[in-house]
Amino acid sequence: MSFYDFEGAYEEHYKNAFGTKCWGIGPVSLWANQDVSDNDESGGTKVEEGNNDLLKWLNSKKENSVLYLSFGSLNKFPTSQLIEIAHALEASSHDFIWVVRKNNDKEGEGFMEEFEKRVKESNKGYLIWGWAPQMLILENKAIGGIVTHCGWSTIMESIKVGLSMVSWPLFADQFFNEKIIIDVLRIGVSVGAKEWRNWNEFGSEVVKREEIGKAIALVMENGKESEEMRLRAKALSENAKKAILVGGSSHANLMQLIHELKSLKLQRLKANTKDL
Repeated sequence: MSFYDFEGAYEEHYKNAFGTKCWGIGPVSLWANQDVSDNDESGGTKVEEGNNDLLKWLNSKKENSVLYLSFGSLNKFPTSQLIEIAHALEASSHDFIWVVRKNNDKEGEGFMEEFEKRVKESNKGYLIWGWAPQMLILENKAIGGIVTHCGWSTIMESIKVGLSMVSWPLFADQFFNEKIIIDVLRIGVSVGAKEWRNWNEFGSEVVKREEIGKAIALVMENGKESEEMRLRAKALSENAKKAILVGGSSHANLMQLIHELKSLKLQRLKANTKDL
């Protein structure tokens, strides 16, 4: 869920245009993970169980030096696109963690196995096949940016920790989400993906390694534009944290929502009593 500093203008427009009440009470991940111990678990599984190597690798890296790439639990790429991503990452001067979904292509699996072997030997990259403890990774000081499909949960989690983003939307509302990140809030850069596709299809578009590399550089390197992006992301993160505190916009909205629901319940009880 959203919060006022993230898309307050749209919240106001929605209320005025439709005359419908709405309450921004997010980011939910901040409400849910206020206890440090919450970040050690996901799906009921302790991160330490089976993820020691990942954490050891990540903790060995310098602050803000690692790029995290994840495209959600539903998205898969054809081998041609995996190859372009892999080459862009190898050519980059930055270390990375890449969450990869298998696409059942034997030829592609062979390429990815060789790629994983190379980056492991050079200590440049870490591949995660399948599920990843995303919140724990994002909150590590070594993470300096994220490549994301612009799913709402990942956007909110990235904002929570103040990360700049490389946007790579694929389907559903993700292209609209990208517009907020790139054009409105200016806390990220687009990789250049244009094709909307069904969630279970590869599509025909292949984003080239050169474009991927340019976007990574803009988010991860130390130019003026990159630094300004990071400052905006950090400021938005602070506003998100303030929003859930007593007196913050999300806290106030939640109290209003509870009051509204209580009022509706009382109205219905009174109406039922009259009927009796």
